[in-house]
Amino acid sequence: MPSLLSAARALLHPEPVSSPAYRDAVIGLLAGTAGTLLMGQWSTRIAPLITGGQEASAPPKPDQDVISPLGQEHVPGESSTAALGRHLYQLINHQMPQKGTRTALSEAVHWGTGVVGGAAYGALAARRQGPLTGLLFGTGLWLVLDETITPLLGLQDGPRGAELRTHANRLGAHLAYGLGLGVAAAALNAALPD
Repeated sequence: MPSLLSAARALLHPEPVSSPAYRDAVIGLLAGTAGTLLMGQWSTRIAPLITGGQEASAPPKPDQDVISPLGQEHVPGESSTAALGRHLYQLINHQMPQKGTRTALSEAVHWGTGVVGGAAYGALAARRQGPLTGLLFGTGLWLVLDETITPLLGLQDGPRGAELRTHANRLGAHLAYGLGLGVAAAALNAALPD
């Protein structure tokens, strides 16, 4: 009878299950927010110094290097996040978004990618989270997403379609993201109980 009573108590008041993978993914999700904030600071404060303000003031140029089997899926001057947001909006609403909506969609895609990327980092890097692993993760995201997948989807020009300083600027933004991600994840990992 005592074992039946213990089983009933366990069903009524279960012990919380501790999942290290869940914890690490949540830490990464929160750290992804910090990384995305730092990436935004790079884009507004550092990027204009690298590009000399030319990208913002110059009229959009036609594509120079379309490598996508899908063709060009963005309009000249449109960022990859804006192009993806516009495509998702059109898929759902079957109409072109207004300019203000396009800006909001671009931000939503940017933040969604940053936060989900942070969760992936948390799950993959587990307890080895820190500035160095964050920088390596940011570099990997730049190489795989920004330099490979995004052009292959037609959401931006191929590698030869941008100047070297544009590639360096994008790498810098992803390094800022990775640094913020790694530092925040390490701090949260140390501060939160297992």
